[in-house]
Amino acid sequence: MANTNVKENIDQAQQQFASVFSGPASSFASKMLDYTEKLANVQREALDTYTEIGFRQMRSAIEVRSADDLRNYMEEQQEAAKKAGEQMKSDMEKIQSINQEFMQQSQELTQNAMQRGQEVAQKNMERGQQKVEEVAKEGEKEVDESAKEAKAASKK
Repeated sequence: MANTNVKENIDQAQQQFASVFSGPASSFASKMLDYTEKLANVQREALDTYTEIGFRQMRSAIEVRSADDLRNYMEEQQEAAKKAGEQMKSDMEKIQSINQEFMQQSQELTQNAMQRGQEVAQKNMERGQQKVEEVAKEGEKEVDESAKEAKAASKK
């Protein structure tokens, strides 16, 4: 009986650990990986776009042969700068959205983990109180039996 009780307690402790700690830690690691992947994708896309803009402008600069070419090149530079600025704004908005999503998911995971922890603590408190009551009743029975035995022995 004692070994079964110990095994049940160990199994329950392992389940509680998984529910309160390892489960949420695994979920957080997964969310962190998704977050990092999304950020890397935005950075990769941005690098591709800025590189393309830069090479296009360098090729245009190489082709300048006259005053008209220079004027056209300068106009292209202004358009390229405008496009790069718009791209930067778009990239920052994407990053901000990814950050907000990650923060929200992290807060939800934390709140859920805390709630599970509180539930586990409450159940453990209730189990502990129940065990104390059971032990107290067993103690009372033993005291009553000892008293009866002592009374019976004193009558002899």
